[in-house]
Amino acid sequence: MLVIVSSPAQALANIRKFEVEVAKSPDLQSRLPYARAWYADKDAEGQWHFGPSKFIGYQDVDAEKYLKEADAADGRRTEAQLQQWFSVAGPANALHSDLHARLVAFLAKYQKAPSTLARINLSLGIRRRAAPQVLDDADDDDLVRLLAAVAGKLPESQLLDLRERLEKLSR
Repeated sequence: MLVIVSSPAQALANIRKFEVEVAKSPDLQSRLPYARAWYADKDAEGQWHFGPSKFIGYQDVDAEKYLKEADAADGRRTEAQLQQWFSVAGPANALHSDLHARLVAFLAKYQKAPSTLARINLSLGIRRRAAPQVLDDADDDDLVRLLAAVAGKLPESQLLDLRERLEKLSR
């Protein structure tokens, strides 16, 4: 039975594990073009690694276990869990184009291409480390603090509306 990950560390470890497992599993490779939600992790050497939500979102998974239980895997469940620690690096994100090119290159090793609906997610901490020039600017930090202070004063209905609008911007 597949069990959802309970920490970001498990998900990040599974990204690395996915690369090992996909390299030795033609059946797993055949599923690559169908993955829509990809997760990226940058290692200490600056190399990016990728894994799909339906693989990295489960504990103690390998290619054999995943393929055996793939019909029971539910991307909606893994996505709901992973959203706590990751967010989409949409077109407005400075890393978007580079990450997409790297995902294309990763999949090309298996003669595959990403789904046209593919999106790439980064952990919140990685986003800060990967693009410090975007996030360390003092003016931007002041603006973010101001927006957070204003959002904290909004009634719940307006806060929900703001959240929806911000999510649309990040897609």
